[in-house]
Amino acid sequence: MSQNTPLRVLHQRARAAMQSGNLPEAMGILQEAASRTSARESEYTPVLADLRTVLVQLGRHRAALTVDWYRADGSGEQRLLDSVPPMDKARTLQAWAERAEGNQSIDFYARAAKTYESAGLVAQAAICREKARDYAAARTLWSRLGDALSRAGGDRYAAGLARFNLSRCAKEMGDAPGARAAVVQSVHLLEEAADRYERIGQRERAFDCYQVLIAIGKQSGDFEHVLEGYVNVVRILREDNLRYYAIQSYEDALGDAEKNEEFAAGATLAQEMASYALGENMLRVANYASRLQANMWQRVASATVQRGGPTEMAENAILAAIVALARQGQFDAVGRMYAALADLDLEPSRKAHYARACTRYHGVKDAVVDAAPLAPHLRQDAAFPDVWHVDLVEWEQQGSASQACGDVVLEPESWSEVTRRRAMLARLQALEVEAQSSPDPGALVKLTELLGHVELYQILAPLERLYESPLPQLRLAVITALERFMYKRTFVTVRAALSDSDAEVRRRACSTVEALRFPHAFDPLARIFRESSDPGARTASLRAIARIDTREAAELLLGVFQHEGKAERTAAAEALKRARGGTFLEVARSEAGTLDDRVRQDLREVFQARGEML
Repeated sequence: MSQNTPLRVLHQRARAAMQSGNLPEAMGILQEAASRTSARESEYTPVLADLRTVLVQLGRHRAALTVDWYRADGSGEQRLLDSVPPMDKARTLQAWAERAEGNQSIDFYARAAKTYESAGLVAQAAICREKARDYAAARTLWSRLGDALSRAGGDRYAAGLARFNLSRCAKEMGDAPGARAAVVQSVHLLEEAADRYERIGQRERAFDCYQVLIAIGKQSGDFEHVLEGYVNVVRILREDNLRYYAIQSYEDALGDAEKNEEFAAGATLAQEMASYALGENMLRVANYASRLQANMWQRVASATVQRGGPTEMAENAILAAIVALARQGQFDAVGRMYAALADLDLEPSRKAHYARACTRYHGVKDAVVDAAPLAPHLRQDAAFPDVWHVDLVEWEQQGSASQACGDVVLEPESWSEVTRRRAMLARLQALEVEAQSSPDPGALVKLTELLGHVELYQILAPLERLYESPLPQLRLAVITALERFMYKRTFVTVRAALSDSDAEVRRRACSTVEALRFPHAFDPLARIFRESSDPGARTASLRAIARIDTREAAELLLGVFQHEGKAERTAAAEALKRARGGTFLEVARSEAGTLDDRVRQDLREVFQARGEML
């Protein structure tokens, strides 16, 4: 049927087929109509109403319920509850709980938890028990899941999350020793998981581990976990060139340090923040961080004196504050700091030295310094998802496309109508595929294509599972779909595809590598370039890196011109000629005097193509 056929006409044809009793024909036309995911809602929902009717008449109750999920049709959902598996019934009850309020919401969550547990879905049952405020039951479920994961020994990240959830429930019940024991286990497991993720190049997964460590520290009151988490979060954000996120994380860490009166740690973080911001030409933020550093050191000194601590500790803290203040020209403040040093209980010669130093700053005014935290319009939505729930749900779903898409359909607050429609279509296809013991390869490929159009992080797990197929045409479809998913996690599957047993899959993987050229993709792209033995993969990664306008990318590309072979140099040069960013040009100009004639000639060709002079 022509793609140009108006939706209204398709709907009329489908209704005619329904009236004549030709349900298969009506189904085909309605599915075609539903695929017009950009249609206006006023035209689209009547199509779905008829689609639901046909699905019910054909006995496809799970598919009909999916349509009701999209439409948030509670009465329709109610009529289908006894005709669908416990998994779908529980997810429907959970959706009702999310729509309801007060005791009604709690009742729905409790019913959903009971149904999830009957289906063997322990993590989702525990989450619903928590939301129903039944922490005793939730604790039992988290303990059961944590024990099972620990015995299996394979997924330390999931085990760590389960233990953290156990600690949260124990705290809600007032069991401090139980919460503490679970925290210790959780931290140990998450640190091991983070180390493993970093070793295998999955820093985005390690990032999640560190974010959970921050949450653990805030819940337990152990600032060392908060600090460990923030230090590593900032490191990864800096390495990924996400400077605004990095600065925001520095500021959040400093706020927690102040709240916990960990002023020495805060001063060290502020010093790092100032240095980083200065390197990123964020002068106002750098000055603000230096001011925070000086303030933190002063508070270290005051706290030391108040508790009767070692005088030398207070002295060193004030001297550190003086250094920070002097760098900003705050000499009146420097004089006051020397006066404070002279008042400490030190040996007379040192007191006299500091008193003399104080007099040198009499009448010297502070320099005017433009200092401010990160501007509000540059701050990002820092709300970190509850990965201790979200990632355990993903683990429990085991890559099920129908479940992952169902979650998207049921979140109208999070996703656009178009995205939810695409997820609905993918779920309808997934339900057909998952119902078959030996699905048709064509149906699997179609499912993969539909999943690709959803383009959400949540869909990566189903695509990863589909890639495990022995069917090369399905693996090819997965790698083709993945070029739409601009996430670092995407590279896990793409890197596997670069060494796939099928030559066509390997070639398509190279094309996908070239398409994945988002800013924080530099690290996995550089890893492919350095570690791959496939010339096609290496040149594809270079073409992608050439479109990333960061200093790290520019320095790697300049190294290619200096040290790599002709194929790599040609790939880099041709990509740079078409690139738009100016960072490579700046770096190349700054290094031009140190380069040999061959490299300078290669660079001149790039510059000339860009209308620039080396």
